[in-house]
Amino acid sequence: MNTTVATALINWQELWKIVLAALVGGAGAVIVFGMLLLGISRGKTATKPTARYGLYALSGLCGFLIVAIAASGVYAMTQKPSAARPKPKATVTHLAAVRPRAITPR
Repeated sequence: MNTTVATALINWQELWKIVLAALVGGAGAVIVFGMLLLGISRGKTATKPTARYGLYALSGLCGFLIVAIAASGVYAMTQKPSAARPKPKATVTHLAAVRPRAITPR
């Protein structure tokens, strides 16, 4: 197998950045949201006030991180580069230069 062709086609530095961003944005957000829910549910049933406040503080931090992840995703979507300009459509002057073929009966 020829690896020189694959090396020329794949930018490995950028590929690792994409994989890392997908892990953090996908699995990381799910784990943090799960910790938020777990902290709230365990905080409701905690008997000691210090444990309750600690779990609620952890839930607050996780909630802040989830909002930050969502905000950074919205920001990234609004900052993407614009697409290439579409080709101009044919105008009436261009269409007048093209003569239709005569239709002959068979």
